[in-house]
Amino acid sequence: MLSGKSYFLLIFILIISTVSNQKVVPKITVYFESLCPYSIEFITTSIKEFYSKVTKPNVAYIELIPYGNAEEAYDPNTKKYTFKCQHGDNECYGNLVSTCSLNVLGRIRGQLNIICLLENISLYNRNFDETLEFCMSSEPELLKEVQDCVKSDIGNIYQHQMAQKTGDHLGVPWILVDGVYDEEENEIIYESLFEFLCGEDESKCL
Repeated sequence: MLSGKSYFLLIFILIISTVSNQKVVPKITVYFESLCPYSIEFITTSIKEFYSKVTKPNVAYIELIPYGNAEEAYDPNTKKYTFKCQHGDNECYGNLVSTCSLNVLGRIRGQLNIICLLENISLYNRNFDETLEFCMSSEPELLKEVQDCVKSDIGNIYQHQMAQKTGDHLGVPWILVDGVYDEEENEIIYESLFEFLCGEDESKCL
């Protein structure tokens, strides 16, 4: 029988072994705006290609942050945040719809919905309400949750959180790899996130 010290030493060794064997997954963080043509192009091509091609789990942790070059102010009278966006109020609304998609649907499902939203905004010139209904037509209950989020105080707080997550940047899309911006990597990822992560050995992704 193991002594108390030996037991805890064994548990410690097992924990260390488990942690050391865990795969280190790169984190790709993207600052974007809902009506920026470069943001739309990147998300509907490079990000979409990644999700459509990759079949293995834990290839990368992708984080989309809908805020970009917006400006935030707090109104003490309404106790809400107000936002001013580079491409006008409709972009602020699109950012909020994207933010609520992420919070209601979860990170990956929310990102797929954002791809659908931006693709349809770009191709068919629908407004964000029409596009949201189109993209979530098969999920009426979840659609209502996203719509309710957009209209609610919690949606306003979620958008404030996106503002807080947005660090210094010079434009959008602004792409960080493990929290670090590199201009050369940014250009490669803009063209193909799949190639950046899987190009040297596609077997780790497919």
